[in-house]
Amino acid sequence: MRFNIGDILNVDGEEYHVIGRITYKNTEAGMHWDEYRLRPLEGSIESWLSVDETFDEYSVSTKASIGTSTAGYHLVDQGTEVVVSREGNVDVDPGDRAQFFEYEDSTEEKTISREVWDDETEVSTGYYLDRDEFFFVRHDSEFKEYGTGCSSGFTIIVCAIIALMIILPDIGNLIHFTPSMRKVMDKDSRFSYVTSITGQDRQKARVYSVGSNYTAGDAARWIIDGIEGDTEVVQQDEEEENGSIGILTKKEYCLVYTAEDGRVLAQVSSRKYAYTNDDTPYHSTSHAHRYYRRFYYSGGYSSDKGKYKSSSSPYSSYDGDTISFSSSDTYSSYSSSVRQTSIYSRSSSGGGLSGGK
Repeated sequence: MRFNIGDILNVDGEEYHVIGRITYKNTEAGMHWDEYRLRPLEGSIESWLSVDETFDEYSVSTKASIGTSTAGYHLVDQGTEVVVSREGNVDVDPGDRAQFFEYEDSTEEKTISREVWDDETEVSTGYYLDRDEFFFVRHDSEFKEYGTGCSSGFTIIVCAIIALMIILPDIGNLIHFTPSMRKVMDKDSRFSYVTSITGQDRQKARVYSVGSNYTAGDAARWIIDGIEGDTEVVQQDEEEENGSIGILTKKEYCLVYTAEDGRVLAQVSSRKYAYTNDDTPYHSTSHAHRYYRRFYYSGGYSSDKGKYKSSSSPYSSYDGDTISFSSSDTYSSYSSSVRQTSIYSRSSSGGGLSGGK
């Protein structure tokens, strides 16, 4: 993805103008990412949006005092960054470089970044975002700071969208974002965060628990409700009573299972984590681990190997059993029902797509 100067973005519920962009390269890893300088439409505190599509990692941050303490944080990444390109109101030039240090707190949600340039050190504090927590709203054709107008093909398209938004004030209802499974569990008080696991390629899985009065089936239904049934594959392991339940969406993989100590746990990760790691889920039984691997290999590996072909996967040599998925599975049927109800609800309230599409 690439945003342009003058674009208006919604970042975690707030709207900003994009006033600058820097593309960096990590000299050690050779990877690129973008940093966007954002000016709020209301207020004066500027922010920076970091977009790293290689590692599917996104964050927003603001400038902090040079003396900001990293107590309670741990170092997760460091290296040398070099400016590859720049645009708009940014105080760097191609070829400029800095040493960077990235820290996370114990929840692995909050961040502190330190950049050591030749002439100064900059510190910022922020937090991670899910991909659906920031998005393009419109291009501001009145944005004069760095030039506007409908001369380019892209801008013509954007201007046409703006015109439609004027003609159809409710067009914003056509855009609907389903929350991620991780975000659902973060916000649902019935789930408690337990720990995070870091795997290959800096990918992470998060583990949550539910109270002793609840079953794996209860937890799976809450997750399915939270994501409005927007799943690709859902199925329960029928080889044991109250078996593990796998949930695969376009971007995530979650296994709800009973741990060795009897707790009901849910381990959720990006699909890239699942593709690059087949380690035993946190405190799971050997049977739950087997189902974790069978479910992902049968439901996600084939499509993911094309998407993540630059990363190695332990599933390339998988020789275990596979799963035949059934729409009559209890949780697959439940997911379909929730999805249809959600679509009907959005459509009847003025949202959704017209024409039945």
